[in-house]
Amino acid sequence: MIVDLKEKSGLGLKLDINRPELTFDKDMEFSPPAVRTIEQMHEVLSDKNIKEPRELYYMYRDVHRFSDKPILDENNLRYDVTVIKPFRLGKEFMKTAGHYHPDNYGELYEVLFGKCFCLMQRPGLRDYRVIEEVVLVEAVAGQKIVIPPGFGHILINPGPDYLVTSNWVSSRFQSRYELYKEAQGAAYFVTASNAEAEVTPGLGIKVTIIKNNHFTKLAGVKFAKPAKQVKIFGLLQDKPMYNLIIGDPGKLDFLNRPLEYDYEDTFIYPVRDADLPRDQE
Repeated sequence: MIVDLKEKSGLGLKLDINRPELTFDKDMEFSPPAVRTIEQMHEVLSDKNIKEPRELYYMYRDVHRFSDKPILDENNLRYDVTVIKPFRLGKEFMKTAGHYHPDNYGELYEVLFGKCFCLMQRPGLRDYRVIEEVVLVEAVAGQKIVIPPGFGHILINPGPDYLVTSNWVSSRFQSRYELYKEAQGAAYFVTASNAEAEVTPGLGIKVTIIKNNHFTKLAGVKFAKPAKQVKIFGLLQDKPMYNLIIGDPGKLDFLNRPLEYDYEDTFIYPVRDADLPRDQE
């Protein structure tokens, strides 16, 4: 099965689900995908005995049209595409390893295909084991997720389809994965629902949210949805964010100067300070 991603991405991208891999138009440049395997993920999983599936997701970094390369270099930006399988990791939904950014750099995601949870967490300045804010963002194809300064994050695929996301990020730094590994995962593990503790987010997918006991203090989970429009960043639902690099690359300046911008209007909170499931108490 071939999924055409051009309408959502603005680029000549297609997903071959049977392989799985992305194919690109001839006017595009990309790097071969980095493959995240189960062996590389054991430290951040709730169940560390899982051995299958071996390959979990694929990261295509520095994707762009050949003609756009000078603009990306001038603005210190990189555009990536990630393909995440829909299979389970034991009870957990498929997820990425998780990372933080140094120096308060943020990130901008766009869902190109499938459904997505983005679990964001903001640690205390003195102790990363104290998590002061947790937000579970729910998004579908065409929606954008802004990662504000100071937040680590993972992407979660609740299925049943593949999840394909793109992201804009500053090219000035390298992501930091070590704190997620040291903490044995994110602040919470998001799993398939059970009878004892379940939450039903806005996507209509029932989940169980289980705290990670490595942390000494955890804020409760707030559920959010991406705002349909964020004028300051030029974001509009169902309008491909790649095109900003051509029409108005200055809208992406917040990725290089994150502390100079306001992020108040990037999310909608249909549920604030949601009641915690029993596993979180």
